[in-house]
Amino acid sequence: MKLTVFQVVYSLTPGGAERLVVNLCLFLSRDRYQPVCVALREPQRTHYEQLLQEAQVPLYFLYKTEGKADVAVYRRLDALFQQHRPAVVHTHLLGLNYAYPLMLKHRTPVRVHTVHSLAWRERGVRVGKLIRTLAFRYRIGGVVPVAVANEIARTIEQVYGYKNPPIIPNGISTEEYAPNPEKRAQFRAAHGVEPDALVIVHVGRFVELKNHALLLQAFAQLRCAQPLYLWLVGDGELRPQMEQLAQELGIADRVRFWGIRADVPELLNAADIFTLPSKYEGNPMSIMEAMAAGLPVVATAVGGIPELVDQDISGVLIPPNSVESLACALQRLLDNATLRLQMGRAAYERAQQRFSVRHTVQLYEALYAKLLAKRGRMYPN
Repeated sequence: MKLTVFQVVYSLTPGGAERLVVNLCLFLSRDRYQPVCVALREPQRTHYEQLLQEAQVPLYFLYKTEGKADVAVYRRLDALFQQHRPAVVHTHLLGLNYAYPLMLKHRTPVRVHTVHSLAWRERGVRVGKLIRTLAFRYRIGGVVPVAVANEIARTIEQVYGYKNPPIIPNGISTEEYAPNPEKRAQFRAAHGVEPDALVIVHVGRFVELKNHALLLQAFAQLRCAQPLYLWLVGDGELRPQMEQLAQELGIADRVRFWGIRADVPELLNAADIFTLPSKYEGNPMSIMEAMAAGLPVVATAVGGIPELVDQDISGVLIPPNSVESLACALQRLLDNATLRLQMGRAAYERAQQRFSVRHTVQLYEALYAKLLAKRGRMYPN
C-alpha cells in the first residue's frame, strides 16, 4: 500500500516554493508514495498546474478568498484529509495556516513544513505568527521545519529557538537548462535579438523584495558598444509601476517585460548574464536555473545566495539596495567577455555538481522515512 503525501501550498503561480512542490509531486518514488497537491487558491492556469495534470497527480483547489481567513477553505481541506488520510502532510508558505489544526485533528503521522525564506519574514502576522510559534517554539504537534539554506536554519533557531532544523537545499532539473548554441541562435532570431547583442535577464515576481526598481535604475547607467537588453520574466502587482519607471528612465525600448513564461530554459539559454538584486531571499531556484544554463550571476549577498554563488568564480555578490554596486558589477561583466564566459562555465559546473532535483527529493524521502520510523510507520516493501 502506497503512502499518501499531501503537498499544501498557497497557489501554483510560478515561484521557487511552488516549483519545489511540483518537483516533489513529480519525482517522489511512486513505488512508495502517492503525491497529492492541494492549492489554497483557485486555478491559476499555469504550466505548473499543467505539469501535474499531465503526470496524473491528484490536484485540488480550495478557492481561498485573497487577503483574509476563509472558514470554507478549512472545511474543504478537512474533507480532503478525511478522503485521503495522508501519512505525510508537507506544507509550504501559507499552507501551514490551514493544515496545522487538521494535522492535529486527524493525527497525521508525519508533519513537515519547508521554510522558504528568512524565518522572521515567513512567519507572517496574527494567525500565521501564532501557528508558527505553537508549532516551532513550543513544539506542539511535532511539525518539523525544514530550512532551504544554512542562513534560513540560523533564522529558524533565532526566531523560534528551534535548534538544528533539517537543511534541504532546493534543486532543479539541471539537464533541462543545459546551454545549447543552436537553440540560442534560433530563439534570438525568432525574437528579433541581434546575434552580437548582450542580454541581462531577471526571473522573479514583480514584488517589493525582488527590487526591480533598483535593477532598472542600474541598467539605465550601463554602457555597451553592442546592443544591450534587459529581460524581465515574471508578473506581479508592481509590473505596471516598473513599466512606467522604464519609460521615465528612457530605457523602455531596451527592456522587455516577458510576463509568466513556460519557456524559461530557452530564455536563459538566449541570455548572457543573470541578475537577482533581491532585498532578501531563501534558496532561489532562479539562480540555480541560471547557473545550470551557464550564466554568470550578479546577485545580492542575502539569505542563502552566498551558498549558491562563489564570489568572483561563478558570479559577483553585492550588498543589497546599492544601485552603484549593481551597476558596477554588471558593467564589469559587460566589459570583459573572457571573465563573463569563465564565470558562466564555473556556474554550469557547480550547478551540475550541486543542484540536482533528484538529490533534493531523495533528502526529503529520507526525512519522511526517518519521521515515519519514529511514529512506528515504516515504508511498505
